[in-house]
Amino acid sequence: MVMAGPDNSYRLVLFEAPEEPSAVRDWLCTVTGTHPTDAMLWISRAPGIWPRPLAEGEVRELLDGLYELGVPAEAWRVDLLPSLSPPRTIHDAACLPEGLRVKGLRGEPTHWVPWDKIDLISAGRIRAEDEFHRVIPPSWTTALASGLRAALRRPGRMPRTARAQRIIRDPVGEVIIVRRDPLIAFRVVANKMTYAYLGDRLRPSAAENFPRFVADLCVAAERSYVPPPTRALLGSGDPAACEFPSTQALLDYSTHRLLWGWYRRDRDAADGSPSN
Repeated sequence: MVMAGPDNSYRLVLFEAPEEPSAVRDWLCTVTGTHPTDAMLWISRAPGIWPRPLAEGEVRELLDGLYELGVPAEAWRVDLLPSLSPPRTIHDAACLPEGLRVKGLRGEPTHWVPWDKIDLISAGRIRAEDEFHRVIPPSWTTALASGLRAALRRPGRMPRTARAQRIIRDPVGEVIIVRRDPLIAFRVVANKMTYAYLGDRLRPSAAENFPRFVADLCVAAERSYVPPPTRALLGSGDPAACEFPSTQALLDYSTHRLLWGWYRRDRDAADGSPSN
């Protein structure tokens, strides 16, 4: 007879960094059996989503303890946890009075999002790896002349010939736009987007047009949640706060912020206070 394993079908989500990290660490270790070092490493990066699924009994215990410690948290079934991957990458969109219009590769309208359907506008700059371009070696005549000149010089260490040229690449802006009913994530990459809708406000470079597009989104979708990195990208925060190592890192962050937006909206509705 095969015994059924535990139904580990829940994920724990922390929405704020704990004021008492050691107490949260001890509680996590008590309930889950996690090594204290691993638990503290995760807590140091909180808020976030606990990296492994948990059983229903475990998350109930954890939520009770976290409530007593004053840490806002909730649990999600794995099959209900929103997935933003892969997002729909779009290259032509327009912010219009009634909503966001998305076009296809041939200019045909493919999607329409009313402004009150947008839940999240999560923007950042994705760090790009520097490029190394191979340097073309000198011709045999140039190499021969260089060799003769070196032979006539005093003995010493010859300088090493550069074999590659380093090209420093600037971070590239990206924004994840999440709509509800149905849940769809759109992705816009700054240098792969058409900004024709800007009209007279259009500027020569994507670096200038991208923040204008994001700002238009934030103003029009006034009920959406705008995380701190998006505000930093728009100039109201530390520029370093909006940098991410990869698109996946931005998507992971956006998933957590989407959950926080929902949690905050439900909490404020229960308290009778408006979200901001």
